[in-house]
Amino acid sequence: MSGISLLPVAVSAGSSENSVCFSGPVRTDGPDGLEFRMLTLNCWGLKYVSKLREPRMRFIANELGTSDADIIALQECWVATDYEYLRHRTHKQYPYAKYFYSGILAGSGLVILSRFPIESISMTPYTINGRPSAFFRGDWYVGKGIASAIIRHPSGIAIEVFNTHMHAPYGPGDASYVCHRTSQAWQLARQIRAAVERGHLAIAVGDFNSRPDSLTYALLTKRAGLQDSWTTVHGTSTEHILPASLSPEKQITTLGVTCDSLLNTWRADRDISEAKRLDYCFHAPHLSTVDSVEVTFIDKVPGLNVSVSDHFGVSVTLRILSTARSKLASGREQAEEGARPPNLPLANYESILDVIASYLPTARAQQYYRLLHFWMSIVLVVGLHVGIFWVKSGWPAFLIVLGSTVIAVTGVIDGMLGFLFGRNELRALKEFEEEVRWEMRRMEDLLNGSYEDVGSVGKPR
Repeated sequence: MSGISLLPVAVSAGSSENSVCFSGPVRTDGPDGLEFRMLTLNCWGLKYVSKLREPRMRFIANELGTSDADIIALQECWVATDYEYLRHRTHKQYPYAKYFYSGILAGSGLVILSRFPIESISMTPYTINGRPSAFFRGDWYVGKGIASAIIRHPSGIAIEVFNTHMHAPYGPGDASYVCHRTSQAWQLARQIRAAVERGHLAIAVGDFNSRPDSLTYALLTKRAGLQDSWTTVHGTSTEHILPASLSPEKQITTLGVTCDSLLNTWRADRDISEAKRLDYCFHAPHLSTVDSVEVTFIDKVPGLNVSVSDHFGVSVTLRILSTARSKLASGREQAEEGARPPNLPLANYESILDVIASYLPTARAQQYYRLLHFWMSIVLVVGLHVGIFWVKSGWPAFLIVLGSTVIAVTGVIDGMLGFLFGRNELRALKEFEEEVRWEMRRMEDLLNGSYEDVGSVGKPR
């Protein structure tokens, strides 16, 4: 796979290039602006782990080849051959595409396909994203982050799409990784606000691994200033409905459930109360509205009788407001919106600080015990090497050498994790905490009238 080309080129049907040429229908003006359609889907495409990966990924590629979406954001497209087949099936419909590289293993798994020209791309890894010691989970190794693309709409408006796949929760307590996702949402919200200040129409899509009542959701809707497309159409009156009180079908149409639905064959063993909405399309409400939103990729793969993925997709028809188009094209409206302070309640800042404070002991303990193991391993290895002088040759000597080797290797690994990763994580957490406290003080000053807002910076009155 190659990186994206930003010059128009012709692409043959068998090419695996991140192609760049333009074709396909252009939306016409509606009564209030221009429509464009977004689609997001977590493909569940991890090699060796995801069941029936290849036929499912091929089915997804074939379906996307006939999709009416204008921009598609995919997550967990981790295998090169899957992406190559995807481009083979979609290069005519979506001549602009980018596979985003990151991490040590597999890659970010993030893909953006577009009918419209992609002018600029970037991949920003999350600063706090799991631990390398949790190799059986893999989040740290795939380098999860924010894939962004500036896409030029035929009207001339720049749409900046942020595609992400946040750290997964694996259980209660430390395994929930709430602090990691909160940090990731903080980082994403900062990038979204920067896009707004640049005069772009910001759209954030993907698998956020967070429910609507989470801090992640609050940061995107209040700090970043975006709105959940589902609530734009359905309102917030459904937020207090318990999933267990609805049928699996109603959970989808009423609550927008995308994960752990009993209608998903890969999650059929879950309790009906576990159904949740984790996949979203957030949009800028002062510049766009939502004509329709629906959960997609619910049907099973023909011939296999299994769900397309362990997540359902989300399809959204957005409309750029006619009142905002002229200002948006010049960047004035977005710049004015980006200059406004975040609308995050002070209670949310306190909650974020509480999350950091609750995770810090875990991070410190991880570093402490790994360094303790490292220093103890040095003592043990030296002791075993000295002790071998009192052991006759044969199996006892072999076992001592083998044992010392294992202790040395594991000690060095834990030493590197403690010295390198441990320090890096603690400093990233400290930086995260200081950014939150800094912004919180600014908001307190604004509320008290002792701070004059002058755009993205401020000064005392």
